Amino acid sequence: MNMMILQRYKNELIILITLLFLIFSAIYKYSADIDVNKNKRSTKETITQINHIKTLKKQWGGKQLANRVKILKTVVPNDKVVLFQKKSKKLTASYKNLTGTQVSKLTNKLIDIPVQITRLDVQQSAKNLYTMEFTCKW
Repeated sequence: MNMMILQRYKNELIILITLLFLIFSAIYKYSADIDVNKNKRSTKETITQINHIKTLKKQWGGKQLANRVKILKTVVPNDKVVLFQKKSKKLTASYKNLTGTQVSKLTNKLIDIPVQITRLDVQQSAKNLYTMEFTCKW
C-alpha cells in the first residue's frame, strides 16, 4: 500500500525534493556571498593600513626629517640654547631662560615634526622663566 501511494505522488515528491534543494542552494549562495564580501572588506582595510604604514615609514625615514629637526634650534634665540646635539637619528636639546610663549612655540614645533619624543622635561627656573630639555629620535 505504501508503494502505491509513493507511485501516485511520485511527481509531487520529485518537485518537493527539487524545491528543498533549490532553497538550500539559495541559502548556501547567500551565505557564501556574505563571506566573499566580508573577505573583500577585510582585504581593502589591510591594503589601506599597509599604505598608511608605508606613508608613515617614508616620513620617519626621510632625509628631510633631519633638516626639519634643525628648525628647533632657530625657534628661540641662540643665547638660550644650552645644548643642541644631533647624532645619527637622535636629537638631544636643552634650553634655558625661556618665556612661556617660547616654550609653547617650541613644543608646538616639536609636536608637528614626526619624531618619537623619548624625554621631555620642562621646569620653572624663575618667575616666568623656564628650562626645557628633550630627547627625540626618528
